[in-house]
Amino acid sequence: MFDYKALVSLQAVVKFQSFDKAATALHITQSAVSQNIKRLELEYGRPLLIRARPVMATPLGEKLLAHINKVSLLEEVLQESIQGEVSHQPLNIATNNDVLATWFIQVMQEFANISTTKLHIKAADQLQTRSMLQSGQVVACLSQIGTPVAGGDVCFLGYMSYELVATQSFIDHYLKGDISVHSVANSPSLVYNENDELWERYQTECLKIKADVNNSHWYPSSHGFVELVMGGTVCALVPSVQVKQQLENGQLISLFPSDKIALPLYWHWYKLNAPILDRLTKVIKTVTQDVLY
Repeated sequence: MFDYKALVSLQAVVKFQSFDKAATALHITQSAVSQNIKRLELEYGRPLLIRARPVMATPLGEKLLAHINKVSLLEEVLQESIQGEVSHQPLNIATNNDVLATWFIQVMQEFANISTTKLHIKAADQLQTRSMLQSGQVVACLSQIGTPVAGGDVCFLGYMSYELVATQSFIDHYLKGDISVHSVANSPSLVYNENDELWERYQTECLKIKADVNNSHWYPSSHGFVELVMGGTVCALVPSVQVKQQLENGQLISLFPSDKIALPLYWHWYKLNAPILDRLTKVIKTVTQDVLY
């Protein structure tokens, strides 16, 4: 039998990243939170938390978190079916920053029109979001990976298109008017961070040249990407949907319009027979019909 009182304390500490904040949220003392988690660790004979910044669950802690997160959602579903009350348990969702900067705003708005359930969005690299679902940090996620997690379901939403864009002033100054593979490869570019492999993939797969990021700035902001490109000092790969208007009015120019790179997007969720997840899934499918291909 699981000690659910202690598991809720574990869940709160990881969620709020603080024993003190967890205690406040649970209306108990910080000492009680610590004792609850210590009791779990003694029961299982292993640590469940890495007490650092940020607070992280150990592999066993992640398994217990996945369980309590599912139980919390199932309790809300049961309460809704019995009493007709809407869920007060927020849905933790993981997705990447490009999605957040483009079409997920519409998902939030349309979901808010049909439900009072709050969405807690966690931003992560699109290759890491599925791991967050697997570890129980979230109940659903968007990912490039199509393989469902254990106990989960998945659907393919479409492809998100990226193209290399720049301003006319960038073309004139850095490329000297020569939009060629060689000139672009030697001009200032932009990547998200050290883990961003998209620019390297584009160089090898689309431009057919050896990948080189030595001319790249790092700037970990999807909105900032577009602003920096608009400033005329860099070229960058951005989601086509994010710069549709700028391309149409000539503020930005697609350097190689026939050479775009497409990333698949999959929607993953736990199969919990939760109507609230079904409603969110329906909204996501509807929104992505117009922005993905």
